[in-house]
Amino acid sequence: MRKLVRSQTAGRLKKLDREVRHAARKPKSADAIHDLRVAIRRLRQELKTFEAWFETEDVMAVRRSLRKLMDRCGAVRNCDVAIEVLRAAGSRNRKLMAGLEKERERTSEELAHKLESWSREDRVRSWRGYLRVKPSSSKESVSQTARLLLPAMLEDLFRAGRAASRPDANHEKMHRFRLKAKRVRYTLELFEGVYGSSTDKVLESLKALQDKLGAINDCATTLEMIRRDRLAAAAVRKLVSRREGEFRTYWKTHFRTQDKTRWKAVLGAADRKK
Repeated sequence: MRKLVRSQTAGRLKKLDREVRHAARKPKSADAIHDLRVAIRRLRQELKTFEAWFETEDVMAVRRSLRKLMDRCGAVRNCDVAIEVLRAAGSRNRKLMAGLEKERERTSEELAHKLESWSREDRVRSWRGYLRVKPSSSKESVSQTARLLLPAMLEDLFRAGRAASRPDANHEKMHRFRLKAKRVRYTLELFEGVYGSSTDKVLESLKALQDKLGAINDCATTLEMIRRDRLAAAAVRKLVSRREGEFRTYWKTHFRTQDKTRWKAVLGAADRKK
């Protein structure tokens, strides 16, 4: 386990450092910001999953820095999302679009300053020096840890999914479920060396589920930003209604009881030789 935690930590720090520098060079690129946000989420989930292997103070300091950077990225991303959603909803309000573009310019400048600071300080690389993996009294192997952790997470995911897919579920419940799906996916990725290709289908289904839920969350974010414009908000509500239907259909088709049973069996059968 200690070897796994060290390798995953090093890998995710390296990936984050690369994305920070890339976004610093292209602070107006929506793709660069998206990739940076994903790298942040993956590192945060890794630190949460393996928190017992780190000094609490060290992890807390890293999490605070990541949260602040994520907030900056989110402010830019929200503008991109709103513009994309309004276009998809067929809204042609030029004044509204211009306002979002202006806000996007402002928030991207703030993000650029933050990224420049991180790059100048060599922030992520400095974490490698003190975010060290400590010895643990745990005797569990990597396989045992995976078997204890992931089937329970999957069970919780299905429970939350049943609630989020109900016709009366609100956007907040769907959003929480979306975050839970991400945590399961990013945690499962930590143990890919144990499962190999046997979890490819699970990861594929989780990724598609995230996309469906993300499309709904994009609409909810947009509605919050444009709530004073009744015509645009009405168009977005029609779009979100359609996207909610697509999510429910996908959930019923790909996350059936038999799927849960089969996936839990796969997750519970991690290579016992490792």
